[in-house]
Amino acid sequence: METLTYRSPRLVALMLLVLIAGGVSSLLSIGRQEDPTITNLFATVTTVFPGADPGRVEALVSTVIEEELKEIPEVDVIESTSATGISVVSIELLETLEGDRIEQVWSETRDALDDARQAFPAGVLAPEFNSDNAGAYAAIVAVRTDRAGLPLTLAARYSEDLADRLRAVPGTKLVEEFGAPEEEVLVTLDPVRAAGLGMTADQVSAAIQAADAKVQAGRLRGSGTDIVLTLEGEITALDRLREVVLREDAAGRVTLLGDVAEISRGVAQPQTEMALSDGRAAILVAARINDGLQVDAWMAMARDELAEYQAGLPAGLSAELVFDQSGYTAERLTEVGVNMAIGVGLVVAVLLLTLGVRSAMIVALVLPVVSLATLMTMNV
Repeated sequence: METLTYRSPRLVALMLLVLIAGGVSSLLSIGRQEDPTITNLFATVTTVFPGADPGRVEALVSTVIEEELKEIPEVDVIESTSATGISVVSIELLETLEGDRIEQVWSETRDALDDARQAFPAGVLAPEFNSDNAGAYAAIVAVRTDRAGLPLTLAARYSEDLADRLRAVPGTKLVEEFGAPEEEVLVTLDPVRAAGLGMTADQVSAAIQAADAKVQAGRLRGSGTDIVLTLEGEITALDRLREVVLREDAAGRVTLLGDVAEISRGVAQPQTEMALSDGRAAILVAARINDGLQVDAWMAMARDELAEYQAGLPAGLSAELVFDQSGYTAERLTEVGVNMAIGVGLVVAVLLLTLGVRSAMIVALVLPVVSLATLMTMNV
């Protein structure tokens, strides 16, 4: 029978070789992640207005944000929820947008929020824009204290270093921290001493702000120079804060902040968020990788960074990898390979019994080639 196989066996062999080589190359280079790439068309804007009732939040915050977002033609749906002290605006883009245009729209959305912020009344905090809800984290590391008495704020400072290390790993898309406490300096006035001086809490606060020199004291301009003049005295330590002068009389006697108040540094209460690992307070550092990458290759680099980071931790602190997406991905890929092998084996066994050795061997060779060709097409 005159067929292409018999007439041009070398051409057929070349085609098979190309398919096999392309399939193997795709198998080694195609992205491997737990979840498929999801085009993110959704975002939320959270704005805090402390002490405001839902009506004021709706009129002064939510409506202002909505009016600015309506000027962006790619925004399809805008929904808002106004509660006591907080506004949450949900945004949905048109489904027909291309991936490159989506990022441009989110950039325009941030600009619109900056414009809306100019119209907010006093007391409204900056809007928090979040468009990174799609996708799973590739790795989560728990940084915690293993010794009693060590503050979680110390672990928070080391977790920032770990986050910077993970951001420097090639292929990292996003790194977030959860459960990191906010530090604050607490000034507790002695009511008796403050009343004896005739000073209120507002007056003490104003004195502290005036003593913290963060603004320029002047500017010196010349024909070839432009120098900003500042004063030393920025508050960087608790002892410096205790020496803030509250009052000075005609005789030169001064009253310091440390004379009428107790000053301490600690975790802001109540905490805005907390994270637990094995039942203990911890700080979770979560990393997400770019779409289309191989999570196992990225995790190898991330583990090297984590090992180097762990070697530099002081006694009493630990960092443990609590989630590794590459393990789940490897299990799923292994399961797919096993299922394919079982399927090919069953087909070959049936053909061996019904059509003979020749037909069974042809199918046994064709199925892997078709699978490799499929991988090459997926990679393209």
